[in-house]
Amino acid sequence: MGYVLRSLFAMLPVLSMVAPATAEANILANTQWELESLVQGRTVWEPSGRTEVTLEFQADGKATGRAPCNYYFTSYTVEGNTLSMSSVASTRMFCAGVMEEEGRYLRALEQADSFQLVGDELRIVFANGQGTLIFEREEDDD
Repeated sequence: MGYVLRSLFAMLPVLSMVAPATAEANILANTQWELESLVQGRTVWEPSGRTEVTLEFQADGKATGRAPCNYYFTSYTVEGNTLSMSSVASTRMFCAGVMEEEGRYLRALEQADSFQLVGDELRIVFANGQGTLIFEREEDDD
């Protein structure tokens, strides 16, 4: 019994060093963003302003938000500056004039490759570097 306890106590410093690394691994957790623009090639799309296009990363690996028309949800993983998102699911409302843009935005999320944080700006690179989603941090309502 004494050997087991000594072994456990000897491992505590190692385990305490692992916890901070895990917490830092997902720098996007618990952040909220508003889309400023989607850039792909020479095309730049900015939301019309009728509806804020948002993205919220939750600590449990889920992401949710509002597209130009529908609400959406997905799961994500972060490793360093690599960002992967699973297939995006959304509500199924139809909104005239924005469905093409909504499809482009949701496909871009599914094709996320990496991200960069600069101050209050989040840039998500997608489609093997062919495009960038540019977000601005939203302030907490608390």
